Amino acid sequence: MFLSRVVCLCAAALLASCSLHSNWYLVSSGYSINPVDGEDNEYLVEVHVNQLKQIGGEVNSAEFRLFVTKRLSWHGLCPGGWQLLPCVEDGSCVQHTKRSVTVPLRCAA
Repeated sequence: MFLSRVVCLCAAALLASCSLHSNWYLVSSGYSINPVDGEDNEYLVEVHVNQLKQIGGEVNSAEFRLFVTKRLSWHGLCPGGWQLLPCVEDGSCVQHTKRSVTVPLRCAA
């Protein structure tokens, strides 16, 4: 009885960790999409460095835009389209870590 409860709790924790916004999701899927606190229709798209290399390595490329468009569509986000924030072009708001690159975007009205 106790063992089955422990197994159920572990399974529930694992499933919760695989949400669209988790680090596990980033590792397993190559990307993560997080809403920007306090901003409607703005998101941070975090792409694992290995995934970014596979799609050309540039956040301003057509390949990156197609990648993001598909992922947003899969999750029902930005059905009217989206655009990168102006600061992405000069890189001032793009965040780089050893494992990922995070890019802000806004859904089109």
